[in-house]
Amino acid sequence: MLINELRDINFIIFPDWSNLETAMPSLREATRTASFPAERCANANAEDLINILKTLFTHPARQDITLLIDTQSLSDELQDNANSLLFETVLKLSLEEVICEDLNVGLTGQLTTQEWSVIKSLINFRIPIQNEDCYIIQQAEIAKIPICDLSEICQQIVYEAAQLESWQRWGDYFADSESPEKAIPYYSKYLSSCPHQTDYYLKLSNVFYKIGQMQGAIETLHNGISYCPQAEELYFWLIIRLKQSHKYVEARNFAQQVTDKFPENYIFKILSHLMLPEIYQTPDEIDTYRAWFQDGLEKLIQEITINSPDEEKKALTGIRNHTNFFLAYQAKNDVLLQQQYGQLVHQIMAANYPQWIQARQISSISNNQRIKIGYLSYFLCGWSGTALFLNWLKYADNQNFEIYSYHIGHQVDVATKLFNSYSTKFYHLPNNLEQVCQQVIDDNLDVLIFPELGMDATTLCIAGLRLAPIQCMAWGQPVTSGLPTIDYFLSSELMEPVNGQDHYTESLVRLPGVGISYPAIEVDSIRRNRLFFGLQEDAIVYISSQAGYKYLPQHDYIYAEIARQVPNAQFMFLRSGISQERLKRVFAAVGLDSLDYCVFSPVLPREDYFDLLSLTDIYLDTFDWAGGNTTLDAIACHLPIVTCPGEFMRGRHSYGFLQAMGLTETIADDASQYIKIAVRLAVDIDWRSSVREALKLAINVLFDNPTATQNLEAFIKQAIALS
Repeated sequence: MLINELRDINFIIFPDWSNLETAMPSLREATRTASFPAERCANANAEDLINILKTLFTHPARQDITLLIDTQSLSDELQDNANSLLFETVLKLSLEEVICEDLNVGLTGQLTTQEWSVIKSLINFRIPIQNEDCYIIQQAEIAKIPICDLSEICQQIVYEAAQLESWQRWGDYFADSESPEKAIPYYSKYLSSCPHQTDYYLKLSNVFYKIGQMQGAIETLHNGISYCPQAEELYFWLIIRLKQSHKYVEARNFAQQVTDKFPENYIFKILSHLMLPEIYQTPDEIDTYRAWFQDGLEKLIQEITINSPDEEKKALTGIRNHTNFFLAYQAKNDVLLQQQYGQLVHQIMAANYPQWIQARQISSISNNQRIKIGYLSYFLCGWSGTALFLNWLKYADNQNFEIYSYHIGHQVDVATKLFNSYSTKFYHLPNNLEQVCQQVIDDNLDVLIFPELGMDATTLCIAGLRLAPIQCMAWGQPVTSGLPTIDYFLSSELMEPVNGQDHYTESLVRLPGVGISYPAIEVDSIRRNRLFFGLQEDAIVYISSQAGYKYLPQHDYIYAEIARQVPNAQFMFLRSGISQERLKRVFAAVGLDSLDYCVFSPVLPREDYFDLLSLTDIYLDTFDWAGGNTTLDAIACHLPIVTCPGEFMRGRHSYGFLQAMGLTETIADDASQYIKIAVRLAVDIDWRSSVREALKLAINVLFDNPTATQNLEAFIKQAIALS
């Protein structure tokens, strides 16, 4: 690959090859003469090349240099001629004893658009030549390449500037590659020469984070702060990285120090009061941190003032950088805390955008038009929390409804294209809150649905305004928004407990069944075997595929107890999953070593993921926050699901799916029964097979069923009639 030929400093020339075929005999004749001054060369390309090579061969840093000769426009035959020209020129110079092997010289050859884009980004200078392709150098993309005359090449200042630029470019290139660790020496060398460049401390820290070297990320940010003590973004990311390293107390204390240093920065103020851990080591920690959060929220509400335009903007910046995402993973009723924070968000948004908080009238009834439904999310892409609702759009009644979609995130993928294809109008509006809001207003919606609220801060801020007469949220993040501007929470009759309304500030809507119809999942033939995933061929393999914050410490013992009763059990935890330190403790408590039973896997490519599901025996649902997409994936592979419904809807997804399918044998009433079911599925092969067969027969209830959309549309008509 040409990319591998590049070095720290890369030059390029763009010869005019129009007379290449006639130049070759002249060059060969000149090569046979005793001397070879450039002016005697009949071919201007050879002249140019000789002059450049003589200069570069004597450059003191030639070992760091590559000279590229552009030949992209040449046919395969003429590529050979150009290569011969280069070879014979170098041969002639070697006879004159001016050649040095340290220099790297090569032809570009024919490149794809993507290859050329990468190569071009790593070129430092274009060297102007006498016989230059005037057409190419006038192109806008080529004109942007800095020019370095031959007379300037050996100047120290030019070399130093090129070296710095090269470190930047190579660092950026590798940071976004499959080998981001290769960016570290380039960023490090750049920062050693330019220690006050805030952006590059952030870039280097992010590379360490990508490759799992959290301590390196933290040390880089500390180093950056020592050189750039007023760079607030360095402090912000140091707080976040400390938190992600599970150094929560240190992160919280540091956030308070930073708040004292930058008292006008509302982001730090919010972090110091509301930051929560991702992982808890003990159940008591949950109560401790929740008390801190509750106290911090009360202080935050008292401290934030919005009595001037400047305060309004600072408060807006603060809430656009925070959500209470991790609060919901404590398995408590969050309605009062969410309501307090939701009121604060609404007040700040109302102060900044008073024109967008007034009540709005439904237009479709008076104008006898189709009902306009909008879907707004940062995640109208292949993300689990919105994939659940894709078929609401797919099966919409286009005779009576118009669908408007607003994708405010950056990621665009196959799922985004599906959202687009199912919409009457689709907008991709990242990074512009005001443009999004104005577009929604201009579209004059009747109903605005947020598939999730609580994952993305900007989406939550937008939801704190009144942009449509009726505003709803679905259960992509199944916890109340707490916002006074959200009218309905769209849920499921099979997932909600009897007292479900007590958990929401919105009016609870119990849509029939599970409330959704999931897109059909195609499971291909298995390509891998168990050994590929580190699993034993003769083991009973239990799989649990949730993020680490869904596993609470009070339930860890369940895995050890199952292992005690099923000696050949193996537990596969995807996405790193549960805390390994916690597992080690609970297994040791029953005289077992967790390493003998537990296997951990990172996120897998889709094909490998479904291979793994198909190779396992039993799916273990998590307590208090059940699987949604992951359970549906397991059902598509006909895996028996062991679940125990929790107190809140977010702990009852799998329960609802199984109820809808009429398969309740593997639903437990409590932890003790959960263990019994998990053990019986392991030892009773006939029962496990019958459960698999039942799943296979009932699967159509959950997938690609338009009834769920019809039920949603019936509710919307009813809500409009009541407005």
